[in-house]
Order: sequence, then C-alpha cells, then structure tokens
Amino acid sequence: MDRVSRLVVFAALFAALYFLFGSSSDEKREFQPIVPRPLLVPEGQRPEPAACQLWTPEMHAVITTRGGSLTHVYALSDKYRRAGKPVDLVTTPDHPELGPLFVSLRSAVAKDVDWLARTDVVDFRIEKSSAKECVLVHEDDQLRLEKAFSVGGSPYAIHLDVRVQNRGPSAKSYTLQASTAAYLRDSEVQSQMFRMNPLTSHVECGSDGGEVERFLPDAFEAEDFQDKNVFPVTNLNAGDWAQPSGSSGLAAVSSAYFTNALAHDGGPASPLCQVQIEERWDAQTFPSKKADPKAAAIYKARLHYPVRKLEPAATDSYSLQAFVGPKERKALAAAGDRFEPLIDLGFFSVIAKVLVGYLLWLHDLIPSWGIAIVVLTLTARTLLFPLTWPSIKNMIHMRELKPEMDKLNERYKDDPQAKGLAQMELWKKHGVNPMKGCLPQLASMPVWFALYTTLQTAVELYNIPFLWFPDLSEPDPLYLLPFIIGATYFVQQKMMPMQGGDPAQQKMMLYFMPAMFTVFMLFLPAGLGVYMFTNSILGIAQQQLVEQHAKRSLADRQARMGDSELVDPPSRRRAKS
Repeated sequence: MDRVSRLVVFAALFAALYFLFGSSSDEKREFQPIVPRPLLVPEGQRPEPAACQLWTPEMHAVITTRGGSLTHVYALSDKYRRAGKPVDLVTTPDHPELGPLFVSLRSAVAKDVDWLARTDVVDFRIEKSSAKECVLVHEDDQLRLEKAFSVGGSPYAIHLDVRVQNRGPSAKSYTLQASTAAYLRDSEVQSQMFRMNPLTSHVECGSDGGEVERFLPDAFEAEDFQDKNVFPVTNLNAGDWAQPSGSSGLAAVSSAYFTNALAHDGGPASPLCQVQIEERWDAQTFPSKKADPKAAAIYKARLHYPVRKLEPAATDSYSLQAFVGPKERKALAAAGDRFEPLIDLGFFSVIAKVLVGYLLWLHDLIPSWGIAIVVLTLTARTLLFPLTWPSIKNMIHMRELKPEMDKLNERYKDDPQAKGLAQMELWKKHGVNPMKGCLPQLASMPVWFALYTTLQTAVELYNIPFLWFPDLSEPDPLYLLPFIIGATYFVQQKMMPMQGGDPAQQKMMLYFMPAMFTVFMLFLPAGLGVYMFTNSILGIAQQQLVEQHAKRSLADRQARMGDSELVDPPSRRRAKS
C-alpha cells in the first residue's frame, strides 16, 4: 500500500471512529417531557421481604418477595470476577420496580379503568423454593398473582410463568407489563477517545423476525419526543416511551458485553416493546446536566400487553423468558435465536458474523484467544491479498519512474502547476494510475471495519489475559503495545520507496502517521492491539516481498532492453529508417 493509500485508509478509519465514539454531546436544550408517576404501594404494615435463590454453574439469581423481581444476578465464571467478586448485573437492588422481571398489572395512562390490582408493587410469599425453581404468590380479596421462576437450557436464562386470576365477584381489568431497568451515572458511560466505553448502554426492541431496533441516549433528547411515530400517544403510552410500530416480542437494556433482555413466549395477546432513557440530575443546583457530577440516567425496557377484562374466577397465563448475563454467543444461541441479534456487530454485520464464527472455530482448535486473533489476522490478510496486488504493481511502476519524477521535480521546482501537469502526462504515458493503490484498499475497508467491531464487542475477550495483558478487552496497562505498533508502522513507512512529491511532505508523513497511530492505539483494547501489531508485521513481510519483486522486475526489464540494444544497435536502427 503506497503512502496515499495509507493516508486515505487512515483518514477513513479516523473519521468513522470519531463520529461513532467522539462526537456525542450530553448537553440538552430542554428538559425531557417525561412525567413522573409515583408508584402505588400497599398501605400500612408490610411483611418483611424474603428471598429465594436460583443457581446454575454460571449464574446466581436472588428474587425478592417485595415486588417479585430480581435483586441480584451474579455471573459466577472466573472471567467475570472483579476484585475477586462476581459481577452483579443488577444495578437497582433497592428498587424492585426497576429490577429484571418486575411485573405490574396497572397503567397510569389508561383512564376510568376498574383495575384488578390495587397497587403497582405487591408483596409475595414464597410457595416453593429450590436451586432450580422459585414460585411466588400474592393473594388478596380480588387478585391472585402467581410468578413461577425456573432455570435451565441456557446458563443465563430465567423462565417466568405468570398467572393472573380474578378472585372478586365482578369483572376487573388489568394490563400486564414485564420490565427491567439499569441505573448508570454519566461519568461511568462517558465516551472514550477512539474507543467504545464497555459500559455505554442502550435500550432495544427485537421482533420475531430477528430485527433489532436500538435507541441510544441521544434518541431521547427533548425534541425527539415530538416525533409521534416513535413516541405515540395511546391508552398504553403517554408519548414518553419509544415504541416501534407493531408487536415486538423482545425488550432489552444492553451494553457492549452484557444484556438484560425479556422475551415473550406465550399469552392471551402479543405485547408491545416500549423503551425509555430517563435523565436524572439536580436541576435546582446545577445549570446543566453536564455540570452535575452525579448526573445519571435510568435505562428502561418493557413488554406492555394490552388491557384485558377478566371475569370472576377466570385466569390468564403468560410465559416469558429473560436473559441476564454476558452476551456470549453460545449462551445466547442456547436461549433462542431471538437473543442472538442483541450482539451489535455494526453496519457490516454480515461480514462480522463470518469473522466471529471463524474466530470461535479457531479458539476451539487453539485454546488461546490471543493466538486465535493472530491466526485470524493472518487469514484475513491472505484473503485480502488479491485486493492489494493492484497497488503492489502500481508501486513497482512508480518506483521505475522515480528517476523521471526526480527530474520533473528539479525542472519545475518553481512551477507546481506545470509540475503537476508533467507528472500526469508521465503517468499517462506509462500507464500508471496512482488511484489504483487507493481503490482496492477502500474495497477492503468493510472487512477491516467488521474486524474492528468484532474484536471491540467480543465478550469472549473480557477479562482474558494474554502475554503481559491482564485483560484483552481493556487497553494495555503498561502502554507498551501502542508504542511497539507505532514503531512497526514507522519501519513500514521507512521501507517504502519514495515516489516523488514534496520531500517536506514525505518527511512529515514518515513521522506524523506513526505518531498518530500510536496515540490512536493508546485507548483501544489489547485484543485489537494484537490484531494491529500482527497486521503491521505481516505488512512489513509483504513489503519485503514487494521490494524483492520490484527489483527482479526492474532487472528483467533492463536486461530485455539491453538485449534489444545488442541485437539492434542504434546505428542499425538509423540505417533501417
């Protein structure tokens, strides 16, 4: 790849990463039009909350009788331990109404409805409890609500069966809402230079067809709520929840490596997916959200079923499944095809899926993620070699023309316009097109972007050590790898033959590009750095082969020209003419 090609590719990568991770702003011109709705809770003396617990080899879930939701979900695998403790995937243990698999039977939006449930949060008693199953029951004079939790199948999946029974003498209405939420401070999820913050979260809705619609925090700025196609006003929505059109069987709050998702399995009706990211900051003390050091947001997702009227003694049953855990591809697949699209592989997801599948296959053969990345890079570089061959041939031709280019630089050193025209004429005469070095490399960019996204979002690299890196999903703590990569890139630039142009610009590129690349790599995960380093080493090896090929090609042409001179010397050619 010549210097122009490298500059084009680097500029494209820099621009893409800047707009993806470096251009967001949390300044809002107005307040979100979200109306706080206080929860109805039982009055008087309430029973002390108790808990039942579910276990799998990979997960430990704690369910509270206060509201009947999950208060803790621990990922037990060694790789998900931080400071010796398992990661807790529930961020709101003191607020059961925000916990995973919380179920409400009332809506503050629908008016003049005789609700079956008197409160939003109810107290349960434990009817059955084991490591694999937990059954909670709430009963009063008009409602019996049963929630049966069970585990099995996928390591991080929890199945929930809900039974709603009218115990009163008259028909009553209810609307079932199964929800989850996460509370995150802005300081935890703020953007990092050139790198996606692993804690950066979003909310999403998935359809039965496998399509996922994602909503980032900037989709909930004040003016966004005016779009009633996204924020409709209905008897189930006051216009402050984003609601994709049509029924949707999956709702989730996700980050780069983890997800907290709910899926509809069965029931008397299909649900709507509704999501919301509500800003929380002290507007009385601080002039803006950005000025509040404790500013945060609540990421909410729910499956909202339509209002139903239940006759006396009648019962409705619902079936749901939650996935609360790391977005491991095998675990998601075991929970069902609908959960797999929760892994965001970016615009070039078709290519990224192939790369992910190949990386997982390599790891099955080579029990080291670092070595698997090296082999993946070698494979990608080999397969993309045909796209680099035009630039290699172009480099050879440009090298042969260097003496002529030097003459033009000297002849027209005071007339840049004439020098440019002369260079174009020289290239046209010898069939050289500098853009041949750029276009093939741009054609390979989708593969490199897909590879970048794959390694950036692969939870398989989470907390995995390799060489001196304690975690392939985090930057090199010693900052050695970025400087090693910058040095290898400098070597590549130094090895590349000068091809004309302004010597001052060439010198600037020789030092500027490696320096920028080093800064660029300081903030990226070590797993991506392993790929970059391997790619640079392979580039140097390829450059050596190119140099040898160029020398042989030039020698062969000179030999052929010399033979023709011997066979047909100039004096003889003049006599012929």
